[in-house]
Amino acid sequence: MIIILGLLILCVQGQNEVKVSFNELESPISNIYWCGSSVVFTKDDETIEQTHQESRKVLFILTDKGRIWRSADYGTTWLDETKSWEKMEPENKQLQFESIHISPADSRVIFFFGSNGISYKSKNCGRTYTRFTHSEDLYDFKLNKMDPQWIMSFKDKPCGKNDINCKDFYKKSIYVTEDGGETWKSALNYVRDAAWDKLLQYQLIPDQRIIVCHMKEGKSVISYSDDYFATVQTMQENALGFFQTSHYIFVLTTGEDGETGYELLIAPAYLDKFQPQPVQLPIPLNQHTFTILDTSEGQIFLSVSHKEENQRLTNVYVSDFRGFKFTLSLLHNVRSLDTGNCDFERMLGMEGVYVANVFDHQEVEKSKSRSSITPATLELYKKTFISYDRGGQWHPLKAPEIDSKGDEIQCSGDCSLHLKGRTEANQNPLYSSQNAPGLSIGVGNTGLYLTQKDHEVNTYLTRDGGHEWFEIRKGSHMYEIGDRGGLIVMGQDDKPINKIIYSWDQGFSWEEVKIGERELEIQNIVTEPSNMEQKFIVYGQSRSQENQLKGYVVALNFQTLHQRVCSGAWDPTMPESDYEFWIPKNFESGKCLFGRKIKYIRRKREAKCFNQEEIDKKFFIETCPCIEDDWECDFGFYRKIEGGPCVPIADKFEEDDTPDLLKPPANCKQTYMKTQGYRKVSGDYCQGGIDLSPVETPCPNTQTNTTSFNNTEIPDIDIKQPKISKIQLKEPYYQQPNTTKQNSYLWYLLAFLGVILVIFFLKDRILKIFSSKPPKKFSSYMEKGNYEQLKLFSGNDDDDEAGL
Repeated sequence: MIIILGLLILCVQGQNEVKVSFNELESPISNIYWCGSSVVFTKDDETIEQTHQESRKVLFILTDKGRIWRSADYGTTWLDETKSWEKMEPENKQLQFESIHISPADSRVIFFFGSNGISYKSKNCGRTYTRFTHSEDLYDFKLNKMDPQWIMSFKDKPCGKNDINCKDFYKKSIYVTEDGGETWKSALNYVRDAAWDKLLQYQLIPDQRIIVCHMKEGKSVISYSDDYFATVQTMQENALGFFQTSHYIFVLTTGEDGETGYELLIAPAYLDKFQPQPVQLPIPLNQHTFTILDTSEGQIFLSVSHKEENQRLTNVYVSDFRGFKFTLSLLHNVRSLDTGNCDFERMLGMEGVYVANVFDHQEVEKSKSRSSITPATLELYKKTFISYDRGGQWHPLKAPEIDSKGDEIQCSGDCSLHLKGRTEANQNPLYSSQNAPGLSIGVGNTGLYLTQKDHEVNTYLTRDGGHEWFEIRKGSHMYEIGDRGGLIVMGQDDKPINKIIYSWDQGFSWEEVKIGERELEIQNIVTEPSNMEQKFIVYGQSRSQENQLKGYVVALNFQTLHQRVCSGAWDPTMPESDYEFWIPKNFESGKCLFGRKIKYIRRKREAKCFNQEEIDKKFFIETCPCIEDDWECDFGFYRKIEGGPCVPIADKFEEDDTPDLLKPPANCKQTYMKTQGYRKVSGDYCQGGIDLSPVETPCPNTQTNTTSFNNTEIPDIDIKQPKISKIQLKEPYYQQPNTTKQNSYLWYLLAFLGVILVIFFLKDRILKIFSSKPPKKFSSYMEKGNYEQLKLFSGNDDDDEAGL
């Protein structure tokens, strides 16, 4: 009996331990891939289905030496697939692979492209493989999202003599296959870049449609083809490149001579109706670089580098709801010279929340006027800001009051929290998950500026969308979020370690797990892309006893740690529920974002349980009246980073050709809509409240209708202090003493009584007159008068419509 009890205790203790599986590979890991877990697009007449492939999660690894490893048990054990394939090669030929591609049409189909023309593919995540060969010169393979057998690739070709189309950057040729790489055929020469249409899943778009930038008769053009270039539709001439999203296509063009600067065009992503419009920026400068930052919420965030001596300085613009007119959102955003990436992140799971790093404006101005401040010196003056209204206003991050050890943080005045961005090498940018709304993790420091010293940074967490931050650990860490935000796994990345830490309560408490006997350098921590799993993969590199650089992969299984499944999601108001209601807030802590009040159901921070069901959903509560946060700066206006009203952008950029948007249009007739410097944020649902929309204003030197404007006055707009415009009644032109005013009222009364008496005695004659048909001339006059009155009001309504 005692023996049985002892075995039971051991089993229970074993169940309460994290399962750790360590594997060493021949070289560091280049990337890791999840087979059988992505979304599949299918067409069905007029509907679009997105179906998750239900299959076991199979992992593949590509190492730096081009070897392929496979795991069918979520990383517990790994097999060297390359070694197995080499045994079947003649004379045991050594294989090396350059890339792995999982088909977006079927996530069970996976391709392994070799550098020596020998490749493999599988239609069942590696249970069986098919070997195929191709030209060794093919590279940059792109898989079609509708058919797993269709692939596009490229091959470089030498130029012929006197070939006007063969120029630098246009020496690629497109090759396509429809049998999974077995046979390839040439499709188009003189190519700069090409891609499958992003809208292939829609019924009206042919599955073979390819967009390409190529040379045609000596000119660079953007075209598309639905039949592998048997026929070609030219979209834009003098084009240098394109970028397509699910909503828009961007085209970069240049002048006829190629030296008149660049222009960015934008059009809806549907190519059959391609009618591009130039991006309208309030500063008509000769732009150098463009970076599309985000298009996920309907608006476009565009990074533009103007004529700056320091090319790390860039300005962020945000579009209107149509995507054409851009207003300045953020000055001096930090940009990488190597990758073109910007420190600009969207907080996933939250609507309209963005975090960005900028160079201090005052120091930038000093660098322009004094040679003592170099571009390298500006690196010492980076700050972090957050926006809750899609870039309308930006605010510093509030620094935490205590550190992870419970000690008070000395931070006052202009001191705030600053986080590292994606422009810094080997650092994690702000990380968030779509399945954990409000939760974000980042690495940084408190102070006046973002530090450049690695030993001064710590790891921070927010669970309310960026309002309140907690220091959860000293030092810099890699991190990953699982279990819909209920489980966080971290590992210190600024020094070799042999332990991983994890938390069930979002950083309140931490537990340690030993992952190896020797210290390892962590490269990344990942989980299945949905962030719903309790299984994690940690990988990195280490030196072997022979001093050779090896790769390692560690699988962590946290499922045995759960004692129970979370309960009470059906009523978070119950005290025993493991869930709570959470309402996102704006910067002023108001519970309205974009004119709506919404709430989420999410797991409580202190509830240590398995968040099994997908319950992190938002629910609409009510529509809100408009407040200042619902308005952003109008085209041609901008707001300083310190806050304040929207002011004309000409006050910042003194350019001769900067338009004065407060002037009436050249063809002004009667009235025009005069901007107050604001426009409603795209996608905002607020109603009533503050109204900062354009105001109808009389045209200058125009003879106005006396019946329409004689008794009204539209005040001038104070841009520096915007108010709700109101129509004010004028006072009478002259005023009489009270006795005179009373006498005039008496005479009006007597005259009115006289008219009543006349009507009473002559009522029969009056009725006879109006019962008869009026003369034709009089009738036409009445109809004409009514028409003019209706036209006046109709015209006003049309103007209001045009101003929206």
